[in-house]
Amino acid sequence: MVPNRREENEMAEKIHKYASDTITVRYDAKRCIHAAECVRGLPSVFDTTERRWVQPENANADEVAAVVMRCPTGALHFERKDGGAVEAVPNANVIRARAHGPLYVYGDLCITSPEGNVTLQDTRAALCRCGASQNKPFCDNSHLRIAFQEAATWTHEVAARDDNVAAPQRLNLTPLKNAPLKFAGAVEIRNAKGETVFRGNEVSLCRCGASQNKPFCDGSHARVGFHED
Repeated sequence: MVPNRREENEMAEKIHKYASDTITVRYDAKRCIHAAECVRGLPSVFDTTERRWVQPENANADEVAAVVMRCPTGALHFERKDGGAVEAVPNANVIRARAHGPLYVYGDLCITSPEGNVTLQDTRAALCRCGASQNKPFCDNSHLRIAFQEAATWTHEVAARDDNVAAPQRLNLTPLKNAPLKFAGAVEIRNAKGETVFRGNEVSLCRCGASQNKPFCDGSHARVGFHED
């Protein structure tokens, strides 16, 4: 049951709930980067011109749930009150890079601190790769503020056979202190064109913005003096 898997250490002033008789939509303002998938998908429910900007009563629960699942950051989640299907865990872990922007992660994601403490369990997240976010490891749109330019069109040779890649499993992420994003678990990485550039069970990805071998870490965080505030 995905709604019960996430850590409940939410800051009350950042989590908002919008309920109808059939569904409750939860909104984490701190993780929203205004990708606008919700607004484009169901404007009758998600209307930023309204003070109560989420009005789930304006559509049926299935429609609301489907659009919530299009949110790439995990800022939106839903809880059914009518016995409908809960949020499903994707059957594969995929990281997709956005041109000049974040890494979108889809899958069975578990984020832990370097000390091993679980900080979040979710199925969607947007991770900073420019190094400037004030909400690390998550993106907060600082790439726009610093005019981060990285088209994410890189290509890397991917082995034709992936027999050594484990079956889909939990994807564990540890943002190493002043260092890269370390992933463990079967994962596929795609560039901004949707091309697969990596399949494997363990990888360290750049989050300082300076690597010359993106999306992978090449140790540039030490050279540029990257610090996680």
